[in-house]
Amino acid sequence: MKTKVSLGLSRKSVLELVGFAKHVVSNITGNAFFPSPTPALIRVSDAADALQTAYDHAQGAGPAQTAVMNQARLALETLLTALGHYVEDVANDPVNVNTGTDAIILSAGMDVKNTFSRQKQVFTIRRDELPGSVILLAGSVRRGSHEWQYTLDSTNPGAWTSVTSTTEAAVTIPGLESGKRYWFRHRSILPGGPTAYDGPIDIIVQ
Repeated sequence: MKTKVSLGLSRKSVLELVGFAKHVVSNITGNAFFPSPTPALIRVSDAADALQTAYDHAQGAGPAQTAVMNQARLALETLLTALGHYVEDVANDPVNVNTGTDAIILSAGMDVKNTFSRQKQVFTIRRDELPGSVILLAGSVRRGSHEWQYTLDSTNPGAWTSVTSTTEAAVTIPGLESGKRYWFRHRSILPGGPTAYDGPIDIIVQ
C-alpha cells in the first residue's frame, strides 16, 4: 500500500501556512532524498513571502486586500500540494525501501497520513537514579543516528543545547540542575538528511 503525505493545509491559519511552507523548504533543501524538487523550492519560498505580504496588507483593510490574500493563499497551497505529491513519490520509490517511507516523508518536514503509528516518533524521558540526570529513549532507525537537545527555555530557538549524537536510540544526559524544568527534543539523522524534531517534552529534573 502506498504511504500518503498529510499536509492539513486547510486547517492552518495564514501564518501557520507560511511557517509550514518555510519549514518544508528548509527540510528539503540539501536533502539527498530530494535532488530535484518539483515544484522548485524557490517558487514555494516566493509564494510564502507573497502570502505573508498579502496578509500584512489585509490587516484592517477592505475586501479587495482580503481577496488578494486569499488568492495568494490558494497559490501557495497549490504549490505545497504538488510538492507533497513529489515527496510521496520519492518516499514510495522501491529504491528507498531500506530507509522506509515514513522516515523519508518526515525528513521533508511533512506528516504521514491516516495512521497514528506512522506519525513522528514519540520519544520518552525517564529519570535516572543519579540526581540531575535523565534518560531519553526513542524508536530505533536503520542506517541512521539520533540527535538530542535540551533547554531551560523552550520559547528561545537559540537556547537549545545539543548532546553528542548516538547510534543507539537512547542517551543519558547528566549534569542538569535538580529542581529545574527542562525541555527535550529529538530527531533522527538519516542518509538523506534529518527528520523534523519530536517534542519538546518537559520534565522537572530530580
